Amino acid sequence: MANNIDDAQAELDSVEAELEMVELQISELLEKQTKLNSRKNKLLQILEGACSSAQPSGSSKPPKSSFSKQDLQHYEDSDFSWSKEVQAKLCSVFQLSKFRPLQRAAINLSMSGKDLFLVMPTGRGKSLCYQLPALCSNGFTLVIAPLVSLMEDQLMYLKSVNVPAVTLNASSTKEDSKQVLAGMIDKNSPFKLLYVTPEKIAKSKLLMSKLEKAYNMGLLARIAVDEVHCCSQWGHDFRPDYKLLGILKRQFPKVPLVGLTATATSNVLKDCQKILCVQEPITLTAPFNRPNLYYEVRFKDNDDCTDQIAQLIRERYKNQSGIVYVFSQKDAEVVATDLQKRNILAQPYHANMEPSDKSLVHQRWSSKKIQVVVATVAFGMGIDKADVRFVIHHTISKSIENYYQESGRAGRDDGSADCIVFFGFSDIFRVSTMVVMENTGQQKLQNMVAYCQNVDRCRRAMMAIHFDEVWNDDECNQMCDVCRHGNDYITMDITKHARDVVTIVETASSMDEKLTPLKVCDAWLGKGPAKHRKTIKVTSLSRLEVESIIIHLLLHGYFSEDFSFTPYTTHFYLKLGRKAALLKNSNHSITMKMKRRVMSHATDETQEEVETALIDVSNVAVHNKTKIHKNHQNMEKRLAQNHIESLASEATKYVKPTSVFEVDVEVNLVEEHNCESEEEKGLKNSPEQQSSSPRRRRKPPTQNCAANADQAKADLVSAHSELSIISAAAVEELHHLRSYYSKQLRRINYISHEHLQSSQPGMLTCIREPFKSLRLPSRTTIARGARNLWTRVSMRRKLIQ
Repeated sequence: MANNIDDAQAELDSVEAELEMVELQISELLEKQTKLNSRKNKLLQILEGACSSAQPSGSSKPPKSSFSKQDLQHYEDSDFSWSKEVQAKLCSVFQLSKFRPLQRAAINLSMSGKDLFLVMPTGRGKSLCYQLPALCSNGFTLVIAPLVSLMEDQLMYLKSVNVPAVTLNASSTKEDSKQVLAGMIDKNSPFKLLYVTPEKIAKSKLLMSKLEKAYNMGLLARIAVDEVHCCSQWGHDFRPDYKLLGILKRQFPKVPLVGLTATATSNVLKDCQKILCVQEPITLTAPFNRPNLYYEVRFKDNDDCTDQIAQLIRERYKNQSGIVYVFSQKDAEVVATDLQKRNILAQPYHANMEPSDKSLVHQRWSSKKIQVVVATVAFGMGIDKADVRFVIHHTISKSIENYYQESGRAGRDDGSADCIVFFGFSDIFRVSTMVVMENTGQQKLQNMVAYCQNVDRCRRAMMAIHFDEVWNDDECNQMCDVCRHGNDYITMDITKHARDVVTIVETASSMDEKLTPLKVCDAWLGKGPAKHRKTIKVTSLSRLEVESIIIHLLLHGYFSEDFSFTPYTTHFYLKLGRKAALLKNSNHSITMKMKRRVMSHATDETQEEVETALIDVSNVAVHNKTKIHKNHQNMEKRLAQNHIESLASEATKYVKPTSVFEVDVEVNLVEEHNCESEEEKGLKNSPEQQSSSPRRRRKPPTQNCAANADQAKADLVSAHSELSIISAAAVEELHHLRSYYSKQLRRINYISHEHLQSSQPGMLTCIREPFKSLRLPSRTTIARGARNLWTRVSMRRKLIQ
């Protein structure tokens, strides 16, 4: 009876565990179904006649069918009463001969008194869509901008083209403020554009009273809300004071409103429409693509990639203007100082600087007195410098929208420009703690991390998903690193690795211990505390591979974030995600795409170690050939198995694998006794030598020996040692060590991730995909050649020590 109860309980536990996994799978499939249905509906809308260049806004009410393609075409015409004046001002004031796509339609809609949302990529001329109408209208245009740097940039440009414009912000003097407020109700309109911050609208009753008087006098021509996405909490730069701007449309209902942004999804625009109290806006959406920008992701060598950035600026962007975006104000100061030490003209820019200092940096950069601005996000939106040739991100942005906006500072003159982001493992968690309070902060950050982790999809395709656009990869024209370098990746089954690393977090959790991602990484690599190393299965993967797998598991729900708050900081820990339980099912598998070879900058250490090993060998060869006795040979055998995986792992770091694998390649290492001196032969014939020498299959000295000896003579010219006499056998060994690396490592690399085991006498079998059925003869194999090579190098190191 007791046995039956135990069996029933065990079966019940098994069934419950299986049900839990089934529920997780159902949840996963439902989530996928929802995403696919959402994408399907958007595609159907596009195919059913949504205008490719201008779409009706997504309001809370059904979009009006009255604004059709024909209406859009009507506003693209130049037969309005103001058209001649608009064209004249375009040429005489702004020195432009023609409009860019959608500019004419936006200007005509605004001049017609329509409320408008304009979504246009950075650098496509959004500002002209309210600046030009302001010159052609009575009174002035009120412009709400989120950043002082944006306003200063606009004012500098407008001053250069003799357009009267003023600003009211926290740094304005009392005298300036008084003149501006008086000018707002002057019928002669001393200025055409008034720039204010949203905080000024929210807090200044005096400003609102002047606006009301100007409205009643017919002097308030229009309201332009720049970077309108800041209204919405779904937007990537939410500003609380933007939520109060609805008062403008309620108080001044007859004044047309223009909302401008480079990055807004349909959900953001819906939110903005409600917040700004705009009833039926028309939304014009230009394609997001900037074909002149080259997008690239680089992996950091270490946490500080300043050396990489400095080298890039010196070699590729000499005497060219650019921006380096950083995570924090401290980073801005530190990186700017480091670049200055490397003879690069750079200055920091962040919100905590004095307004006069920020203005000075902006002006010096605009006039090319400094080459680089090292800035936080306080420097960005609306910066209108045409010849920015590079935008480099020292740390990843907090969302794809942010990255698109910041990288859009480059190439406004339509010349080619580079947008490069440096991606580091630890940066993810620094940024994550910064956005922890935002409603959608973590999801947006994960989308940005997925963009950087991606190795097989066009960078623009990743962006298109976020902007609800359909993208054809052929249109990229190899203007991103993924499209330019082709399919340089492999699909790996990481199920076993996932189980190992999930076990680490699970074990720590059972001991009431929390692990940060860096500690999980160290523990898995065998570098953690001793108490962890005893219970953890250490991996043979490289650190970059370990970090990539942990990121992949975090993005796909096998891990999740666990934040802990202290009075001074916020800590990021890993905990098991909702899908971690699926790994208990033996049939569940996880795959991920990974670069076929580790980035070249990660190979320096390995290359140095290989060169050191070869130098060690050549230094030993200065002396007459050292005899390796039986005890050394036994030690070699014991060390061989331990070192073979290290060799294979190192090989993958700096040798690109070939697409063809040959299993019958012989690594023909000539044994030491093939070219021995007569004295050495005599020693071998002595009883002592015979007793201590291992049994070997001897080969007669054939032409192999002669040929290799001849080749070895040529190698002496470039040898690292300073010997004058060297034994032929030692030279021969040195030659083979070098030639092995140059000729055979490509083939070794192809199976470097495979584990070999003896399945039958005389056979070696791969126990992992993709060569699970591969069987190699154990006498003349690549694996044996690798063991011989590594044994020789390791033993010579020991002899030197």
